[in-house]
Amino acid sequence: MKLRKVGNSLGVTFTKETLASAGFAEGQELEIQASHGQIKIVPAVASGVVVSFTPAEAKALANGKMETKVGQAALNKVRRGIDAS
Repeated sequence: MKLRKVGNSLGVTFTKETLASAGFAEGQELEIQASHGQIKIVPAVASGVVVSFTPAEAKALANGKMETKVGQAALNKVRRGIDAS
């Protein structure tokens, strides 16, 4: 594998098989960790989950009313947000 000029930078390319073995997919966000003599590429860690609540859902969560229908709806939104990340 050689470093090659890509615009004003240097880059490398990977085979589909190598990327599949690593579990990487096109468009995936990656993080680069570099130290003396090595470069490590890892999946980027999601910085958080954003979930929108209705005022009633937010109030139910704030008051610990998870057993109510509105509280359950809010918790389901959180679960879907976590599953999507």
